[in-house]
Order: sequence, then C-alpha cells, then structure tokens
Amino acid sequence: MPEARKEIITIPATIDSHDFLSFALFDTFRRKKRWKTPLLFACIMSAFAIACFAMRKTRTQAALLATVLLSIGLVLPLVWFLWFLSSVKKEGKKHSLSKTKAQYFTRLGPEKVKVIQGKNEADFLWKDLYMAYRIKDCIYLYVNPNRAYLLPESDDSDAAWKLITSLLSPEKIKDLR
Repeated sequence: MPEARKEIITIPATIDSHDFLSFALFDTFRRKKRWKTPLLFACIMSAFAIACFAMRKTRTQAALLATVLLSIGLVLPLVWFLWFLSSVKKEGKKHSLSKTKAQYFTRLGPEKVKVIQGKNEADFLWKDLYMAYRIKDCIYLYVNPNRAYLLPESDDSDAAWKLITSLLSPEKIKDLR
C-alpha cells in the first residue's frame, strides 16, 4: 500500500454561516441544477406575455394581461430564490454555526471515513461514497446523493484531497477550483 494511503487525517468542520450558504448554493444550483425550473417558468411566462403584448391592438386589455404575466414570471422565481436564501440563513442560525466551534470531525483513513459529531459516530466505506467535490475553500464529501460532509480549508486540505483522490474512483471526484 502506498505511504499516502496509510495516514489518517482528521479535519474539524468549523463551518460558519457563509460556508453553509456557499454549500447550499453549490448543492442546489450547481450540483442539482435547480435553477432550471424557475428559469423555465420565467421563460414560459415571458413568452405568454410577449404573445399578449403582440395582440394589444386587437384584443382589449392584452397589454394589462401581458404585464401581469411578465410580473408573475419574474417575481415568483425571485421570491422563491429569496425564500431559499432565508431558509438557509435560518438553518445556519438553528445550528449555531461558527468558525470557533467544530460542528463535527471527519476522520479520513485508509479503509473508511468516520464522522464524529458529539457522541454520535458514523462510518462510511470509501467504495460506498457517492461523490467528492473540491471547491476553492472546502471539500464536499457526499456519502450519498442527499448527504454531504463539509471539510473546510485547513492545513490538511491538500493531504486530505490527495487521500480522497487515491481512494475514490475517478468518476466520483470533481476538482472545481
């Protein structure tokens, strides 16, 4: 076994509200591509608004209907996005996120990943992990499509990423820095 694979790296998850927001934006809009539905809605409503506006000379109140459709098409996606940001902010406050306190510890070893959160521990075999993403300030280690652990930037980040890339198959690794 190569020397790099024998080490155990422990990373404290000192996550603040900014880190949590960055993760939520990444997970929702970049990984899951949930921006597509609001955009499609806005485009459809805008197309209907254009059609109504084109008929404004032949149909009474077509311009008013066009304005209403366009307003709905633009305002609802904006409201959804603001609601999303608000819910992420509330969730961050609920968990009292802070850079001074570790939320959990992630221990990366040659056989498995162990996550320790207070008295609770969870083990995940490398072969069962879903995906690992490295962005500018963090590593997102997905144990399944709906659950990720954040490994904030630290002195051990490069060693952790090297270990992760040596133990996960290439299709499960994305370096997005």
